[in-house]
Amino acid sequence: MLVGGLLAACGLAFTGCGDNVQVGADHASAVAGGASGTVGTGGASGTASGGTAGVSNQGVTKCLGHIYQCGDGLDNDNDGLTDAQDPDCLGPCDNTEDSYYGGIPGQNNAPCRQDCYFDQDTGPGNDDCFWSHSCDPLSRPPDYLPSGDNKCSYNLNATIPGTSQSCSALMQAQSPTCSGYCGPLTPNGCDCFGCCELPAGSGKFVWLGSTDTGVGSCDAANVGDATKCHPCTPVKSCFNDCGPCEVCIGRSKVPAGCKPDSGTAHQCGPADQSCGQPGEAACPANYYCITGCCKPIPA
Repeated sequence: MLVGGLLAACGLAFTGCGDNVQVGADHASAVAGGASGTVGTGGASGTASGGTAGVSNQGVTKCLGHIYQCGDGLDNDNDGLTDAQDPDCLGPCDNTEDSYYGGIPGQNNAPCRQDCYFDQDTGPGNDDCFWSHSCDPLSRPPDYLPSGDNKCSYNLNATIPGTSQSCSALMQAQSPTCSGYCGPLTPNGCDCFGCCELPAGSGKFVWLGSTDTGVGSCDAANVGDATKCHPCTPVKSCFNDCGPCEVCIGRSKVPAGCKPDSGTAHQCGPADQSCGQPGEAACPANYYCITGCCKPIPA
């Protein structure tokens, strides 16, 4: 997916970005395993209005030993959709069912330095993903997007704690550890730092961690409002593009006219089970349905 003028202005471009670029299914086994709880023991009945409709989350699904709203087995926002059924739930490490904001206490305690957005912490020690909003060419006065923090003013030579790599190097490549750990957790249409294409297929990107007066503000109803869903520049080294026949963030159904691919109703990696559409089986234990594909829960 080409980002277009946004990256062209920075001398960057997405080329050859296929499904799960740098975050493909071959990494899935790297994080499979140990979290307790069960995922998706229900059948394939239900509506297609949710991001993973037809998947019934029974019991709890833990994220690194913790239970958050998107894994507690409850319909926290009273919209009739529970956990993985809810398109606002982007994985078990998500503590809001009513917005794209992660909502985990302390999750964004280092607003310039970024690591994997889709796990439960801000430290890069478990994922080895590195980025800084100071690397984003949009981070200029007066708004300093996407963070909104003038401490994150654009500086292509910014020092990023924990790594000696430059902004340009990190845009081109994240480590295999980052790809293996954060890749399976990253929804279609997002990079691993929470910069996502919304609306799906629009070529416009917003940061899921956006806040308005300190409160998480980015949700499906406000993706076109830059004051609530702050524009961002996606990091191509860990960008999982929104393929034409994929379920993606902001697109909960397989587009009309898409045909089965390798026996699945939409495109998942060869090692991934598709999920969430009518007639598709629920994910097995220790997996979570993230934008139409069963992904292993971080242990």
